[in-house]
Amino acid sequence: MHEESHPSWGMRGLRKWLSTAPETRDELLKLVQDSRRFLEPDTVTMLEGVLDLPATKIREVMTPRTSMVSLQEDDELFEILHVLIESAHSRFPVFSSDQPDNVVGILLAKDLLPFLTEQNPKVDIRMLMRRPLFIPESARSDQVLRMLKNTQTHIAIVIDEYGSTSGLVTLEDILEEIVGEIEDEHDKADPEAEFIVPDHESNETNAWLVQARTPIEHFNDLLNTDFPEDEVETMGGLLLQEIGLVSDLQGQMVELENWQFTILKADARTIHLIRAVRK
Repeated sequence: MHEESHPSWGMRGLRKWLSTAPETRDELLKLVQDSRRFLEPDTVTMLEGVLDLPATKIREVMTPRTSMVSLQEDDELFEILHVLIESAHSRFPVFSSDQPDNVVGILLAKDLLPFLTEQNPKVDIRMLMRRPLFIPESARSDQVLRMLKNTQTHIAIVIDEYGSTSGLVTLEDILEEIVGEIEDEHDKADPEAEFIVPDHESNETNAWLVQARTPIEHFNDLLNTDFPEDEVETMGGLLLQEIGLVSDLQGQMVELENWQFTILKADARTIHLIRAVRK
């Protein structure tokens, strides 16, 4: 009989491995990896994920600002409902109308339910939004997981060294580092497949439509480019880095190396869709 087929064999094997206590994280990780014949593969993978959390900075896990689905504190109800329906999210960061770099609250979709039965309801989301939890980009994922658990919060706003919003992270984001991708009914089978598609309506040859949330690494790999990834992670972030603060992002054009980028869709805070043309 194989050791894997009988629980007692597995326990005896684990006791043998644990007879010498590991002194470092690397030794503990090796111990977990060496115990594959005693544990289910999924269990080993989860243990590896847990051990990797302290070495994972929250900037590696977060959704960057260019990909955030957000609201503004002076948005009207019909604008809010459109965002809720399009995104199918349940929690939304709310940006200040006076300081567009700052998140001032978190709106839960369920808090709007009482207003949907009223005729011509007036909604001030300032009165409904919850206090946001702010964390620095350099925070460790295991620390943030503990903070979210202790505060019974599912979402945190990530800020850079200057206090500006650089992204957000959810409880699900961190749990996925442990158990792998968690898909729900709103997730698509292959999200990267829609990041970059040929722009057949453009008069230009070598033209592509690029989602702003496209990782720079994915763009580089697919189109054989070499844009830097050290300061920003997405194509939208790369363009924002070049443009700086402007009053109207939509229609802005950026020349980088032998590429011309045009912002096709954007709001006051976020780039959504880009046309990329290789010159």
